[in-house]
Amino acid sequence: MKHLYSFSVCQPLTELSENVSEISSCLKSIGCDGLELLTLFENVPEQYIPYSPSVHLPFAIDWYRAWCGNTPKDEFDEDNVKYVLFGRDREEMVRNIRSGIVFASVLRPAYGVMHAGNTNIDQVMLRKHTDDDHKVLDAFCDMMNQVVSEFPNGEPPFKIAFENLWWSGLKLKEPWEYKLIENKIEFDNWGFCLDTGHMMNTLSDAYNETSVIDSLLKIFDRFPIDMKERIGTMHFHMSTSAEYRNTFETSERPRSESILKTLERSYPHVMKIDQHRPFTDSRCIQLVEALEPDFVTHEMVGAGSKDPIADFVQQRSLFR
Repeated sequence: MKHLYSFSVCQPLTELSENVSEISSCLKSIGCDGLELLTLFENVPEQYIPYSPSVHLPFAIDWYRAWCGNTPKDEFDEDNVKYVLFGRDREEMVRNIRSGIVFASVLRPAYGVMHAGNTNIDQVMLRKHTDDDHKVLDAFCDMMNQVVSEFPNGEPPFKIAFENLWWSGLKLKEPWEYKLIENKIEFDNWGFCLDTGHMMNTLSDAYNETSVIDSLLKIFDRFPIDMKERIGTMHFHMSTSAEYRNTFETSERPRSESILKTLERSYPHVMKIDQHRPFTDSRCIQLVEALEPDFVTHEMVGAGSKDPIADFVQQRSLFR
């Protein structure tokens, strides 16, 4: 099993070490086997390639809106539409996702993470999203089948690892989700990236570290063996945001407000839900042992100590 650190092409490598020639030794000294690198819809700069055995593909916030033909007119330019909707119509969405995979393939990654959920922007400040999980997952499979169909032999250049969110779509809590994807996906080289914090965000009683560890272990116990075998990587972090999720003030999206403005306004709200804090209880290792993934990405974004590397060291130290 390899331990990775979540990083982005938007971050300079000097965040890892002021002396770039010492990055490999710095990563090794903290028990890190490399980076899971968030890429964009553009060429990956060469300097990141030596340190990145895996990638997190770029994602769009509300792609399901566009897939269903509800794209707002004249609200986006050619660049930002990719990160909100993937594109203005299905053909453009498929083309952009495919290009993101092609750009990332230069790293020859072991896998590329792909969000398999959707955030309805109209409902982002509400407690309940009305988009049906089955319909969103069904649409996701159709979209990915079209994306991959034009690659040689109908297979992606690397494994696509579908990641769970707490919004509509893949939550990865029940075997039916696995069965739906298994039956719908037309290519073989796919798996799951199980995000522990995102799963915790689906739990109404996620108030403390002990309870969320116990809850996830119970969920994992329900997974059939073949479902567990598809979980090749984990995003490992903690989110105990139940109190906030159960008490925040809800608000409808104003009709006159642009999607980009809504996203800007809701960002602090989303970060309060998705905390990305490091575990401190060594029992968290049982979560990894229950699934035995090949990779564990410590997805620290500074929401804990405000020092992501310190949070990585804290969490990594729990593994012997």
